[in-house]
Amino acid sequence: MSIVDWVADIVGVTAPSTLEILFIMCAFLGTAFFLILMALMMVGDIMGGVFDSVFDTDMSMDTDIAFELFSIQALAAATMMFGYVGMFTLSATDTEVFAVIAGGVAGAASMYVVGMMLKGIHNLQADGTMKYEDAIGERGQVYSRIRPNESGEIQVAVDGTLRTLTARAKDKSLFIGTGDFIRVIDVIGSTMIVEPLDIEEETEEE
Repeated sequence: MSIVDWVADIVGVTAPSTLEILFIMCAFLGTAFFLILMALMMVGDIMGGVFDSVFDTDMSMDTDIAFELFSIQALAAATMMFGYVGMFTLSATDTEVFAVIAGGVAGAASMYVVGMMLKGIHNLQADGTMKYEDAIGERGQVYSRIRPNESGEIQVAVDGTLRTLTARAKDKSLFIGTGDFIRVIDVIGSTMIVEPLDIEEETEEE
């Protein structure tokens, strides 16, 4: 039994037509990719930090990669909904044109909704309701390496909440690795300006 026949049996379709096969495969593959991408997005930052530290590679999910994943996630959702809505519309109306139109509309709508939702989640995680200036003077740790004259990410406690924020080094020639301790000394827009923290010096001062 082929995978198409197996999925057709699950959804109750016997001897599926070419269009039904298309809808079934879109629904099946779209769902699979949607779930896989959701899992990857949830663990991506964690795994990226591990590879970044252990293997000295740049596996972090920066803003560009994040939005690429959002786009792929939205496309997977569109494919999934195209398959489901098209299949059930075809079953209910037995009209291929209506099924294709309904599936297309559902796919486009789901792509838009999922894209906006994920973008909103990313923005909420990035800044929440905090005032960036409140981070000045706080000490934290580099989450995604800060390369010379490039941005990275830091984790710093602001108003009692641990935040992951975009950061650049005050000295543009510096490389600050993942896990290194830093202090926020200034803010430009939503980007933290940081300098490496000398733990021994800080201990002696305290």
